[in-house]
Amino acid sequence: MKKILTYLFVLVLIVIGAMALFFDGISKSAIETYAQQALKTPVRIAEFRSDLSAGKVNIDFVEVRNPEHFKNKNAFVLNHLSLLKSDESTLDLIVLESLEFDGLLFTLEQSNNQVNLVTLLKNLESKSSTSNQSIVEGKSIKTEKQTEARVIIKDLSFINTQLKIDTQWFKDVVDVPDVSIRHFGTPNGIPMSRVGAELMKIALRRIQDEVENKGLRLGEKEIKEGIRRQLEGELEGLKGKLDGKARDWFRKLGL
Repeated sequence: MKKILTYLFVLVLIVIGAMALFFDGISKSAIETYAQQALKTPVRIAEFRSDLSAGKVNIDFVEVRNPEHFKNKNAFVLNHLSLLKSDESTLDLIVLESLEFDGLLFTLEQSNNQVNLVTLLKNLESKSSTSNQSIVEGKSIKTEKQTEARVIIKDLSFINTQLKIDTQWFKDVVDVPDVSIRHFGTPNGIPMSRVGAELMKIALRRIQDEVENKGLRLGEKEIKEGIRRQLEGELEGLKGKLDGKARDWFRKLGL
């Protein structure tokens, strides 16, 4: 009897381990598929690891391909992502204790008067807008916002981020200052479908600052009036009016 119980216990451990591996494999594929649909470009995840009992998720080496008509292979790559879910989470409100992006490398590129990273942001915006609508008798109507889960992130951080600038005027790799945000999405949370776009905006704004700094330091009129203007203009079109700080910056440039 003792041997039988021992064998059963070992079998249970094997089954649990297999289920964990199977779950991680399914989750990895599901995330890749969702990201590809949202960004409208191929996404590859090298490794996905989860600990459901502790609410932890770790993702290693993510590649996001460039949209069509851009020469570089990837728009950005991510070395490591770590996520810790809070016990405060409910079915309607997902609370994360922490979400960290470690080792992002963005490639900023222009092609046919378009900026690759802004193109990805537009795709995310389009995805989030579509998810807030449903089709009834051939007409598009907004769904009730209450039906969509919302997200709060207590500690959001972007660390060890780099920006590769690849344009006809300037080529360089610059370090982007770390970003740390507390209580992202409070008090009510951000709709799940909009989280990706909002995170992308945070990264783009910090990248925009670095482009501005490079342009000003080098005195490159093309950079200031080219990439910077496109980033600023596209973000303005997506988020509405520029804040006072951005407008002051424009005035200083005499634009």
